[in-house]
Amino acid sequence: MKIVVLSVLVWMNMFGASYSTSSEWLMNIQEDKAKFQEIQKQFRGFDTAMMEVGYRYEATKKAIDKGEYDLALYHWNKIKTTIDNGVVRRPARKESADDFFLKSVYSEFSDVLNSRDKTKINTAFDTIKNVCNGCHENQKVGFIVIQ
Repeated sequence: MKIVVLSVLVWMNMFGASYSTSSEWLMNIQEDKAKFQEIQKQFRGFDTAMMEVGYRYEATKKAIDKGEYDLALYHWNKIKTTIDNGVVRRPARKESADDFFLKSVYSEFSDVLNSRDKTKINTAFDTIKNVCNGCHENQKVGFIVIQ
């Protein structure tokens, strides 16, 4: 039995998967254009930006619930940074990002957070949920619903 297991392991090592385990995966690409194409592929599109936005949205909400308004503002500012970076990768999303978030909602909610008025903050945050869902509808991903 030991010989069979050993034989299988040797065979797998010799003929198995040929994927790279190098930590130099990017540096091993010789041509600059190919490197930049790989970097672009790794950054992906707006979907990865929205994953971070979702995380930061939840973190903002938790911080608000605990009355930690500085932390909420920190995450809120990171949402803006993430959306700004996302539209660089997907310029087609810029108009909606501007219209639904960057031109008004972002600064308005920043001001409300800075007021530290719990009632105003909770009311404004509930409105943000609707703004997010409106943007999702506009971008044809209305099946993504913020609850």
